[in-house]
Amino acid sequence: MSNADTPHMFSPYDWLDEAVIYNKRYESIPSEWIRENTDVLVLLFSARGTDRNGIVEKFYEIYENVKFLNLPIEVIYVPLEETEEEMKQSFEKQANWFTLKPYDPLVLKLKYMYDITCIPHILVLKIDGTIISTHGMVDLEQYGKNAILTWLSTSASSKNHRKLSKDAAMYGDKWNYINAQSNTSKHDSYLRKFSIPETL
Repeated sequence: MSNADTPHMFSPYDWLDEAVIYNKRYESIPSEWIRENTDVLVLLFSARGTDRNGIVEKFYEIYENVKFLNLPIEVIYVPLEETEEEMKQSFEKQANWFTLKPYDPLVLKLKYMYDITCIPHILVLKIDGTIISTHGMVDLEQYGKNAILTWLSTSASSKNHRKLSKDAAMYGDKWNYINAQSNTSKHDSYLRKFSIPETL
């Protein structure tokens, strides 16, 4: 049998390997860290000023509160703004998660790879790239915070649950949407405990 007759076996495209991911301080986050510490990866395709019935804004709160509980889920913002300035204005108001840059060629690859035709759009993946839900917005609209539990339950936990306090340096300085604690003084204490001091 000649080489021409032998079917070629291709590995699935692993876009995470080429992703240049940033935190709120625009520091690069190694994709390996995401891979090693995440069971569920959420891609938020959006642009400044887009929401649907406040679902995206509610997701900010849900995400930060599940991070407070040390659940192995991460969100990457896939910005569809025209300029980096617009993207930064949008990202500034979002939860303390991660982002790509708008000029990154991966943004368009992901948009076409996952057939994103309208925004905002939430796509939920296992860390190996297997799709959990193509309709994350609908999941959140119907089930609220319980959608997260559904997403996590479809991905058998393979990661050790890590303490947010130990990974604080990977995130931005502020957790503006955490309300898991009952009073303001505890909330302020949490922000002080897990905020990264500014370097001079």
